[in-house]
Parts: sequence; C-alpha cells; structure tokens
Amino acid sequence: MSYALTFAVALLAVALLVPIVKRLALRSGFLDQPSARKVHKKPTPLLGGLAVLIGFFAAFLIGARLQETSFSPSVVGFLAGGIWVFLVGLIDDRFGTGPLVKLPGQIIGCAILFFSGNTNGLITSAPLDLFFSFLWVVGMMNAVNFLDNMDGLATGITFLAASGFFAISLLHGQAVSALIAISLAGAALAFLRFNFHPASIFLGDAGSLFLGYALAALGIMSTWHMTSHSFLLVPVLILGYPIFDIGFVVLTRMARGRRIYLPGKDHSSHRLWTLLANVRGTAMVVYGICLVLALLGVALSFTSDRSLYWTALLLVATVSLWSGRRLARVPVE
Repeated sequence: MSYALTFAVALLAVALLVPIVKRLALRSGFLDQPSARKVHKKPTPLLGGLAVLIGFFAAFLIGARLQETSFSPSVVGFLAGGIWVFLVGLIDDRFGTGPLVKLPGQIIGCAILFFSGNTNGLITSAPLDLFFSFLWVVGMMNAVNFLDNMDGLATGITFLAASGFFAISLLHGQAVSALIAISLAGAALAFLRFNFHPASIFLGDAGSLFLGYALAALGIMSTWHMTSHSFLLVPVLILGYPIFDIGFVVLTRMARGRRIYLPGKDHSSHRLWTLLANVRGTAMVVYGICLVLALLGVALSFTSDRSLYWTALLLVATVSLWSGRRLARVPVE
C-alpha cells in the first residue's frame, strides 16, 4: 500500500506542477527554439524537468515517511547528487554551456553519489569499481540526454526501466531502491501525458540528466545483493536501449569523422522515424523494445543459472548488431 500511495503522489504532484512550470518557462524565456537538428516546429517550454524533480522528491519523502525509512548517508548522497546534476543541466538549458562544463559537473554528481556510500564492490577492487561506476553513471546520464531527442522517448523509457528496477527491488527486499524506482516511475508516467507527441513541454537537459542519473543509480543498487557477476547483465539489459543508442551514435559518428558530442539527427530513434515517418509510431516501437528488455532483465533476476545469462547476452548482442547495421544504412540529415 505504501508503494501504491508513493506512486499516486508522484503522479498527482507532477500533473499539478506541469501547468505551473509551463507558465514559469514562458514568462522567463526558458524555451527550446526550433532548429534544423530538432523535430519540433515551434518554441516549447523547457522546464519540465523541474516538475519531475519536485514530484519525485515529494513522492520519495512521503514514501520514506510511510515506511519509516531512515535517511542514511547513502540516501542523502543519492538525493544530493540528483539535485546537483539537475542544476548542472539547468545551467546548460539557460546558457548553453556545452560538454566541457557539463562533463565536470556530471563527474562531481557521481562523486557525491559514490563517496556517500553508494558503491558496493560492483566489480572486484576499489579503484576498478570506482572507475566502472563513474563510467556507468556518466554514460547513462548522457545516454538518456541523447535520447531526449523526440517527444516522449526519454520519459517513456524511464518509466519502463524504473518499473523493471522496482520489480527487482521488491523481489530482493530492497526497500529504499524500491521507493526510488516507484517514485521515478510515477513522475515519468505523469510527465509523459504532457510530453508525448505533440509535446507541450520538454524535460530539458536538467530533466534528462536527472533521469539518467537516477536510472544509473538504480542499476548499481540492483546489484547489491548479487551472488554472481552474471547479475551485472540485469541492469545492462533493462537499460539496453539507451546503451545501444549511445554506442550506435558514437560508432557511426566516428566512422563519418564527426565529433561525437555535437548534436544531430542521426540517432537510432531519428533513423526509425525516417523509416516510419511517424513520431508516435517511433516512440511506440522504442517502448516495445524497452519493455521486452525490462521483462527479460526481471526474468533473469529470478535465476543464478549462468548459461541463461550468456544465452540472453548472445541473443541481445546479435539482435543489436543486426539492427545497428540496418539502421546505419538509413539516410540522415
């Protein structure tokens, strides 16, 4: 019941906040202007991430109170890191600071998360653990930020992935990560109502960086109970589409001699849109892929059979390589 109430609070809070932040964005000039590299055709409010952040915090704090959850240093560190990366993105939304400013800000957010006790021997040794953890969180922040390129994509992906992490957290009795996941899922689903095509408001970098940060943190938390390193595949599967997209973009841009960090309409989602000629249809295809991957990740969390993990890895890798080769042939602007 406490999880259901937490989810409801997130839904209600974001639904009530979005009209307020839309007016605030219009008055303050926080607008995303159309350009050749973007899909939308008119200036659109860019403060949606603020509604998501506040709705998430409201739901999590109420859920924590209902469950009498103690605010340990690791919980406080996760929340503080989330606020920090949101502010980094907000500054970029306003002033267009670019990757040379965003990347150090993201690394500081990771440091807040990790040095407050949110690593747990993910790999083997402490230095290696820290390196891969930084790579995972910074990579996921940028992957979700990259995918915030079409109405409803980042928000819908977050809802499905957070729901998968919620199921795993419940399965393994991890109350804090379950609260984080259900609060994030509720906030994302409520915002999707306003962000689905045609979107009336966008997340902005502030919102997409926060969502990526929270999903990456949930991925780490989902491995805390692991008895085998094979379980590391579970969060990779659940977040498989953002990982596929950022890998696809990096490789195709390197092949074309193009700078990796520059924006463009050459993502996997853009190429699907070229094939389907339909924004909503593209979003639904991506949602379907993410749903299958989330269900596969949750299903694998029930077993410790390594052969099943290797089979899943081989299958997903084969499909990803085949899809990447086909999408790479689709013309881009």
